[in-house]
Amino acid sequence: MSHLLDSILCGSVLLLAVVVLINAPRVNVKANKWFAAFMFCFFLVCLQNVLLTNGLLNENDKAFELLAISNFVLAPLFYLSVSFYVKPVITFRFNHYLHFVFAAFVLIITLISFRLDAGDYPDESPTGAAENIFNSLFSIQVTVYCLLAAWKIIKYQRGLLQHRSVLETIDLNWLKHISIGVLIMSLFWTADIVFQLSEHYPAVDIATSLVYLSGTFYIANYWLKQKEVFPYSAEEKKEINTIIDEPTATNRKDLLTDDKLATLKAELLELLDNEKPYIDADLNLIKLAEMLKVSAHILSYVINAGFNENFYQLINRYRVEEAKRLIPDPKMAHLSLLGIGFEVGFNSKSVFNSTFKKVTGLTPSAYKASHANKKES
Repeated sequence: MSHLLDSILCGSVLLLAVVVLINAPRVNVKANKWFAAFMFCFFLVCLQNVLLTNGLLNENDKAFELLAISNFVLAPLFYLSVSFYVKPVITFRFNHYLHFVFAAFVLIITLISFRLDAGDYPDESPTGAAENIFNSLFSIQVTVYCLLAAWKIIKYQRGLLQHRSVLETIDLNWLKHISIGVLIMSLFWTADIVFQLSEHYPAVDIATSLVYLSGTFYIANYWLKQKEVFPYSAEEKKEINTIIDEPTATNRKDLLTDDKLATLKAELLELLDNEKPYIDADLNLIKLAEMLKVSAHILSYVINAGFNENFYQLINRYRVEEAKRLIPDPKMAHLSLLGIGFEVGFNSKSVFNSTFKKVTGLTPSAYKASHANKKES
């Protein structure tokens, strides 16, 4: 049973790697190439187990030892794929190669062992000790890279506040779920390596294979749900990248003089009051910068330094103020509270309610009731 599950898993992972590489939707192209490399590496890990359990290779074969190096490439590839997903512009540099230093070290040690070819060792304790050391290092590597990938996603979420007014459609939930799937599979894999459960308990071996297979389908399901993370032009992506890397005005003190800052702040206030661009649910920093005829980088600075807010806070505060004006307006009586929320630019009931309460201290319904009471009195 376990052998069959391992073979199905191996084939499923290879199929997913090919699907990701083809990337029919043509979204997040660079990131998906890295993710395809990660899935192909995962396939090589699964292939080791299939070859081993079917007696096609044994642990002392050179081919098997070379295949085993893929274990140490797997975690860095996942981390790099996440990095490419969450950054609008990223160039592969020398420091990225450092993620593969440990795998290169293992490869060198393996090749040296081939060269020496000392034959069979009567005393296997040194080999066992070395195996335990490498297994421990591998377990640490997988855990650290999963945590680093999670940190990257959290950092991305914070960066969204600098250039988006609506977060629900671009919150990378699909990537979060993929990361959860990878983390759960990694935990099972690490536990199996450390405690060698599969070797002693056949039921655990079957359960672990089922977890890996389920995890693969889970990852495939959420990968298919992805959309373009940064739907901007190449030049706009560079600006957004700069804004994300320098998220606060304190990091850009000399960007504008005080007089220029005051002038642009006044122009922005006039634009917001007269044209009400915030009622556009798809408004982002790039669009607003074009309306103000400045770069997105400059506009971000004006918002941070001039209002002590980020883009998300500023736009949604204006939306709440507009909603406050519309709620007691008799001309808006035909609209529900949710309808008014949509009218002013929100596209989610929960976000409208929570943002409204954060700004006013009241829910929209409580605010409406308070105005109704004032009229009666």
